[in-house]
Parts: sequence; structure tokens; C-alpha cells
Amino acid sequence: MHQILLWALVALIGRVDCKCSIAPIADDERSIAYACTHGDLNDLDEISSEAEWIEFSVSRFLHIPDNAFGRFRNLRRLSFYNCHVNFIAPDAFAGLNRLEWMIFHGTGIHVARTAWFRPLDNLRKLILDRCGLVHIEPDVFRVLPRLEVLGLRDNDLDCLPTEELAYLRALRSVRIDGNPWLCECRQRLDRYLRDRSINQEVECSREIHLCRRYQCMTHIGFPILPSTFTTQQLTNYNRERTTIRGSQFQTNVFTSLDRLPDKTTWIEISGLTMEKLPRYGFFRFGNSLRSLDLNDCRIQTIETGAFAGLHRLQRLSLVGNHFTAVGADWFRDLLNLQQLILQRNDIEQIERTSLWHLGDSLRHLDLRDNRLRCVTIEELAELKKLERLDATGNPWLCNCRRNLQSFLTQKNVGFEINAGRCYENENEIPDVVGGWRQQQSTVDTSITTGRVHYTSFEDSIKQSNLTIVRPRPSSPPVEIHVVTPSQSAPIYTGRCYPEKNDERSRSIYTCRAITSTEDLLVIPQTVHTIRVILSKIKTIPHDAFTRFDGYLSRLEFRDCGVEKIEPRAFSKLYNLEYLSLRNNQLDAVDAEMLEGLSNLRHLDLSHNNIYRITNDAFDDIPYLTSLDVSENSMNCIGVEYMAKRLRYLSTLNVANNPWSCLCGTKLADFLNTRGIRYDKHSLLLREDCYATAVPAITTVAPATTPNAPTWNETIEGTCIPNDDNVGIRYRCVGGNLLLLQSLPPEVAAIEFHEGHLPRLPAGCFSKFQNLRELVITNSGLTTVEQGAFDGLNKLENLTIQDNPLEMIGSSWFPLENLEKLDLRGNSIKYIAPGAFRRLNRLTYLNLEGNDLKCIFTSDLNEMPDVYVVEFSGNPLKWRCRVELEQFLEARKIRFVRIENSCEGKKLVRNLLLQNKTDGSFDCPSDCSAATNTYHGFFILLFVLPLFATRFY
Repeated sequence: MHQILLWALVALIGRVDCKCSIAPIADDERSIAYACTHGDLNDLDEISSEAEWIEFSVSRFLHIPDNAFGRFRNLRRLSFYNCHVNFIAPDAFAGLNRLEWMIFHGTGIHVARTAWFRPLDNLRKLILDRCGLVHIEPDVFRVLPRLEVLGLRDNDLDCLPTEELAYLRALRSVRIDGNPWLCECRQRLDRYLRDRSINQEVECSREIHLCRRYQCMTHIGFPILPSTFTTQQLTNYNRERTTIRGSQFQTNVFTSLDRLPDKTTWIEISGLTMEKLPRYGFFRFGNSLRSLDLNDCRIQTIETGAFAGLHRLQRLSLVGNHFTAVGADWFRDLLNLQQLILQRNDIEQIERTSLWHLGDSLRHLDLRDNRLRCVTIEELAELKKLERLDATGNPWLCNCRRNLQSFLTQKNVGFEINAGRCYENENEIPDVVGGWRQQQSTVDTSITTGRVHYTSFEDSIKQSNLTIVRPRPSSPPVEIHVVTPSQSAPIYTGRCYPEKNDERSRSIYTCRAITSTEDLLVIPQTVHTIRVILSKIKTIPHDAFTRFDGYLSRLEFRDCGVEKIEPRAFSKLYNLEYLSLRNNQLDAVDAEMLEGLSNLRHLDLSHNNIYRITNDAFDDIPYLTSLDVSENSMNCIGVEYMAKRLRYLSTLNVANNPWSCLCGTKLADFLNTRGIRYDKHSLLLREDCYATAVPAITTVAPATTPNAPTWNETIEGTCIPNDDNVGIRYRCVGGNLLLLQSLPPEVAAIEFHEGHLPRLPAGCFSKFQNLRELVITNSGLTTVEQGAFDGLNKLENLTIQDNPLEMIGSSWFPLENLEKLDLRGNSIKYIAPGAFRRLNRLTYLNLEGNDLKCIFTSDLNEMPDVYVVEFSGNPLKWRCRVELEQFLEARKIRFVRIENSCEGKKLVRNLLLQNKTDGSFDCPSDCSAATNTYHGFFILLFVLPLFATRFY
């Protein structure tokens, strides 16, 4: 008995610092499940070898070695939520032949590799949501024959070859929304899934009452290739290419391509010795590269994946190299390739299916001066759009040549093949035939310096005949906030000013575009509210607000890029009741950050990158009633400790975090116990947790808003009329919907500031037939019903700014005369397809300072006269930003671009070539850390003063 008690005591003590523990799961699940939080692989020692389910959350893995989970032979489910992974060995999951579910959620693995999944031949469900995926190796799908559910939601994928999905014969459900798909690739993918009755799960939100719909990146067209491929036209084309203006340099190493910008459309490398063409060597140019020439580079080996991601490549030329076979997997990603030139390469064999991937696009194939004896008809039969084949200078077998000529004639394909001698069998073919080997032997192999010639996307647009004439905006933009890179000399026009023009002006101050908390010194000590928005403040220093002690009750830092809060930053603010740190770059919260806020009632930490909130963070804020941690990277939170310390908590927003299955269950129990309303679907993805299927949400009826005005609600706020050049202008402060509707119908301009306007019902503006300008700022707007703006046929300027608005509906704007739409500083994370389709006269669009991860060009394509687009301050994905900038450049639309020229290099070198995610890559000396380009900014500087007098 004493021995049993001793072992029980040892076990109890051992669990004090235990990071892995047995977790309760659903009633119908009888698996042995372990949840590991803030741990690493060493914590696996705490887990029984009989475990059937292991879930890691908020953990860091410097290295997942081979056979890391080898002793868990019964493991059926393995999950990683918000786990930072530096390196995954090829055989990391070896021995898990019983594994049925694997989930990577919110984990930056960036590329899915075939080797990881090769041992998992029994896998039924693979979820790779929000992993920053930019590429999936094609063979991943070949090694998962039993896969039924595939999740690729909210990544950075632009294309997925459908022929690779054909290996997933058991596939029945996918989720692919939230990726910047190229339109032509998305159409193929949708058609493939529809033809095979594979269900597409779509992400739905009860908060914004809709499900994501089809969106994509439209094709940007400018001349690259001739329309047909006659010999004369190819000659003219090659002559024209030599006159293309671009840049060039000499080099003796392939890594010198780091000098090239991400948005490069044409690359020609000649004379540079490269025995091996590495995989992903051109990946970062995939958004723009149209033409690639590798001539006389003596390439002997081309790795699988060397041309990965080049979905827009139209012309590939490999001339004068030393490879003897065309690999079956070389051209998998070249879905738009039209011209393939393989001259003088010693090619003896074209592996089966190597050309099949080009079946829907290839129009010209050049195989001249190689060592081909035969090209099978079956290989060419898949090239449905082939117009010409050039194949002279090869030692053809007679029978093969006859069949080939007959086939090409029957298919009406132009060709040129040796008309002279052919060979009855391979024994008759001499070792050297023709003069191509002699031509190559004359090249001096001691010379290794080659030449790189390239053209940027901007140069291609300038040299093309693409011209778009746009009208000058009749109503210029209000203001442009330009955030310049830290290495250049920044120019800011930030200021702090009172929010109202009455006696209370000394109580509420707003600061815009400031760069330091020292700018707050101009604010009176007795201020009661400070709002800092659209600024650049990375660090909030200690004792930053001590001069406001006893007076300040509300403090906001929004869209300021705050990354660090020093200890005691808010000290002596013992009367502060409301603190908002919304939409910044915070990644963790601890007790030192919140020290001194003993009277705090409301805390908004939403829209950051927070992955951890320590338990002691709640020690100094015992009276907190409202906490918002939505839109972060939270997987788990100290529920038990929070329940003990925050006794008055009545509102907790936890939506849109990657909550792990097992920790999310505990959080749901806490919310149910406190009677706090929440969206169960957004809190916990039950389909990733339990075997029992949960019906997908298709439509969500808007819930009755408790803040909606009722018949007996009284008018709040005040409005002051003024006459200006527009007509009668009303400036309203602190008002509600009844105040808005009480204004006279002949009003020409309405400004609604600091009000209580959570909802705009249908027809609420219908009586304002003469309204030309409408401004709604900082009024708590969250819901706009369909038809809210109906009747505003004369409206020219619409501003909805600094509201918690999260989406733009597809039918909100039936405003055919609208010229300016300003939506900056809200919380918009989704723009429904077709939202701008009726804005035919729109010339200016501002989407700055929102939560958009992607702005789809298919939406912008519906506005023919748009002249200026602003989008800075959104967490855009890499491909989304590149695609958007290229679209705007091609359409001659003005914008302010801020580009890190090392972004693509870091992505490819660290994440794809070296399997690193630690961000240790440094920009080379020949690439600046940041560059910025101002398109048409001089026009804006000229018109701003003119418009400012009108607007203010």
C-alpha cells in the first residue's frame, strides 16, 4: 500500500510541469488522446506508447527528425496547431502506417513535400489550412491513395494541376477557398471537382452572415508570342526579342539571379555553366515570368521541380545543353506553355507522359538537332493545340518517321522533319550523326562566365502596345497615407487634434500618422479619450502615459504596427476603463504589459498575431467585463485560471483563432457555463476533431441585432447644418439612426461622426434623393443590410471609415454615379464577388488599414474607370500583393507600392531550398531591403489642398 501511494505521489508531482496530458474528448470517441501545449518533441516522453491521438498546439519544433513518432504504432490522429516548425526530416512520420488523420493548422510549413507523406498510405484526412503554402509537390497525391478529405484553405496557392488530383480516387471532399487562384486554374479545378461530384466545403461566418464564394486572379495579357508559328514569323519574333529593352549582367554563379526583381517577365541565361538546374530555381518569378531561355549552359541534369510554380510561362527554350532525356515530371506546372524549344541538347529519349502536362496549351514544339530515334504518336496525341513541330537533324527510324508524318498530316499540324536518310534499326545509327556535337565541341569549356538578360514587368508593360486612357477624377481623394520603409528617410504629416468643435473638444483627441508616443505631448493632461490610428509605432515605451493619470479613461492604438509593449507602459492609468490594441503586430501578452490597469473594464486585443496570453496577465485586471481576442493565432488559453480571476467577465470574443480541438472543447465549456454567446462553428472546427460529420453551413440568416432601433427609441446626438459649394451639409456627432433619419430630405452632404450606428437597415437613405456625399466614421457600424443605399442615385462620394465593419456585400452599392469610395480603417476581411460591379463611374477606391489577406483582381476588373487604388496596411499574402500590383500596373491604375525586394528571395531560399522557417536569411548586399514607388503621387499632392477645403 505504501508503495502504491508513493508511486501515485511521484506521478502527481511529475504532472506539475507536464506539457502533455490526457485530454477529454467527445462521448462517441474512445481514443487515448493527449494534448501538448507550449512543448516540443521532448514532451513525447510523457505520453504512453499506446496513444491513439496526439495534438500539439502553440509549440516550437527546431527539428522533427526521422522516425520521431516511431514508438506510437497505434497512432491514428496527429495534429499540429499554430506550431512553428523549422525543419521536417523526410522520414519524420515513418512507422505511422495506421495514421488516418493528419492536421497542420496555422503552421508555416510553406511547402508540402512528398517524402513526409510516403509512409502514410492509410491516411484518410489531410488538413493543411492556413499553413502559408506556396507549393505542393505533385507526387504528394500519388502516395495517398485512400485520402478522402483534403483541406488547403487560406493558403498562398495560385494553381493546382488537376491531373495530379486524379490519383486521389477516394477523394470526396475538399476545401480550397481563401487562395489567390489564377482564374484559368480555378476554372479547371472547379470543373474537375464538379465532374467527379467532389464536394467543395466553403468557409462560412455567422458574424458576417455569408459563405465565401468564387474569386480569382484575372489574366493579365500583353503580347509575348506570335499568333501562329510559321518559320518566318518565328524568325521575326526572335529578331524582335533582341531589341527588347531590359537589363543584363555577367556572372559565373546561378545564385546571381537574386539580383532580379520578383516581377520579372523574361529571363535569358546564356553561356553560364550549370551541370544541374536546381528545383525551385525560378519559383519566385512564377507570378510574372512569361519567357525563359537557357542557352549553351551545358546543363546535364534538371531536377524535378526546377520549373515549379511557373504557371504563366508561355515560352521555354533549352538550347545547346547536355541532357539526354526529357523527364516525365519537368513540365508539370507549365499549364500555359505555348512554345517549347529543345534544340541541340543530345536528347535521345522523351519519357512517357512528359508532354502530356502541356496538352491544353502547347502550340509549337522544336526538337531540332538532337539524337531522337523516335517520338511516339501517343505522346503527341495529347497535345490538342499543337500547330507546328520542328524536328530536323535527328537520326530517325524510318518506320517511326513515316508514322509521325502521317499523324501530323492527319492532324493538320505543320512540321519539318528530315527528308533524307533514315534508319531501319538502331544498330545502323552511328555514334555521331549531324554536326551538332562538332558545334558544341567548338565552345571553350574553360570559359564559365555567362550572361543574364532580363526584363521586368514594368518594362514589359511600357514596351507593349497596351494603352488605357482613363478620365481624370472629377473628385480627387481626401488624403493618402504613405508609409515608407524604415531604411529610407520617412516623411510624416502626423498630428493630434481634438475630435469635436465644441466644449468637449479638450476631452477627445485623435492622432493620425504619428511615429512616436512623444507626439502625444501636445495633448492636454486632462484629456479623457485618446485615439491613435493609422500610425507607425512599433514600441510603446514604459511610463508613456503617466502625465494622464487620473484623467484618461479610454485609450486606443489601432493600425499602428505595435510589436512590443514595454513593462509598465500603462502605469498610473488607474482610471482607464477601455484599452484597445486592435489591428497591430503583437504576438504575446503577459502581466507586465497590463500592469497598473486595476480599473480596466474593456480590453480589445483583436486582429493581432497573438499566440500566447500568460495566466498572470489577468492578475491586475480583476474587474474586466469584456475581452476580445478574436482574429489572432490562439490555440489555447488558461481557461481555469481565467475563470478564477475574471469573475465579472460577461463578454468574450474568441472567433477566428486556430483553437485546437482538445483545448477548444474546454473553452467552449467555459463559455457555456458563463452563458456567453459565441459562434460554435468558428470556435471549433468539429470536422477536424471528431469522426461524426457536422453539416456544412450554406446560408446563415441574419440574427436580430439587439442594438437595432425600436419604435420607442429616442433621438441621440446633435447635427449642425452648414452651407458650402455642394449645398446643405449636416455634421452630426454622437448620433443614432433616428437622428440620421430626422434630417431634411433636401440635404446634399451628411457627416456622421462618433455615433451609435451598428446597423444600416434597408431603405434608411431612400428619402435623400439629392445626397451627393455621405461620411460615416467611428460609429460602430457592423451590419449593412441589402438595400441600405438604395435611392442614392446622385451620390458621388461615400466614406465608411474607422468602424468594426468586417465585410462588403455583393449588392451594397447600386450607386451608378459614385466616383469616390473610401473604406479605410475598418475591419474588412472579405469582399464578396460582384461588390463593385455597378460602380461604373468609380475613379478612386481606398481599402487601406483593413484585414484583407487578398484583394482579388477579378473584383477590381469590374470597375472600368477606376483611377487610384489604395491598399496599404492590409496583411496581404505574398502572391496576392504581387498579383495585385501587376494588375494595377497593367491597367494603368495609380497606387502607392511598398515592396521588400528580398521577400521572394527569402521565401524561396529559406523555405523551399533549405527547409528553414526561422527567418535567418539576410538580404544580399546588392539588393536593398526595401524599395518604394509612387505612381502619380505628384497629382495627388496637387489636388489634396483643393479637396481638403471642400471636405473639411
